[in-house]
Amino acid sequence: MPSFSIIIPVYNAGAYIESSLASVFAQTYCDFEVIIVDDGSTDDTVDRVNTFSHHAALRYVYQANAGPAAARNTGLDLARGQFIAFLDSDDLWHPRKLEAHWQRMQNAPSLGMSFDWFEVFYERPEANRLSPWFAPPSKVTLGWQDFLLRNWTGTSSTVVVRAECLKGQLRFDARFRTGEDYQLWIAIAQAGWEIGFIPEALTLYRKRPSSLTVDYLQIALDELLVMEQGVQVTDEITKAAIKVATTRRQVDVAWAYFRSGQKRMAYQSLKHSYQAIPQFVAERLRRKWLHRSSSPQLSSEAL
Repeated sequence: MPSFSIIIPVYNAGAYIESSLASVFAQTYCDFEVIIVDDGSTDDTVDRVNTFSHHAALRYVYQANAGPAAARNTGLDLARGQFIAFLDSDDLWHPRKLEAHWQRMQNAPSLGMSFDWFEVFYERPEANRLSPWFAPPSKVTLGWQDFLLRNWTGTSSTVVVRAECLKGQLRFDARFRTGEDYQLWIAIAQAGWEIGFIPEALTLYRKRPSSLTVDYLQIALDELLVMEQGVQVTDEITKAAIKVATTRRQVDVAWAYFRSGQKRMAYQSLKHSYQAIPQFVAERLRRKWLHRSSSPQLSSEAL
């Protein structure tokens, strides 16, 4: 049994998949299998993947197009590793990515998952790498109420899950367009597992110019939908936590509407969330301070 099963869903990823796979096979920790689930690609993805066919750890599976949630679920059904790592087909990993997660998860059996920090890679020469759109968490071990306030992972490419957490057939929910991963992280945490944060930028998250503002709005809307429909409500404490988190998320939605030029919709969202504006402003200020201070803990110089 390998230590890690790396699941990579792909759809028409020919332009990027070779770079992503190269970052996987450059890992300093090498006890892993790679499961590529091709979700109905019609480009040269399979040909690009075949350039790595000499690696015995690589497995390729093709299925009819069903979306990223279904592709990741197929990968989960095939995975044999003690830990599951997720990588989107256009993202990249630091060579120490798996090594850092292995050390963190091995030393803390109460952790159901771990995630690292990341940088955003824009395909624009004037801004190739920028800090994420939110500040990192202020603590290294988080619970489910922490994750109600924000999807701290930013992207599923930062995440490693202990396979034991998924034995109850927890899977990605295909109802959500971009929030299917967030719903699963909350479910893992709500089941009693802790979530560990590794304060190093070990993931490079690619953003394409055609979807910069649309992505932020869709992510904000889908994460609000997860709050309203995808969280299991079991008691009054959960209901109260969801109410606070929903109010905070409405500010994110308002900001995303404003960025996309939809000022009327931004105002409508703010009417439901004005109580959370001070927290939103404080977080933006903390993000700017961290970015300017260039904290060595969030270094990604080897990416």
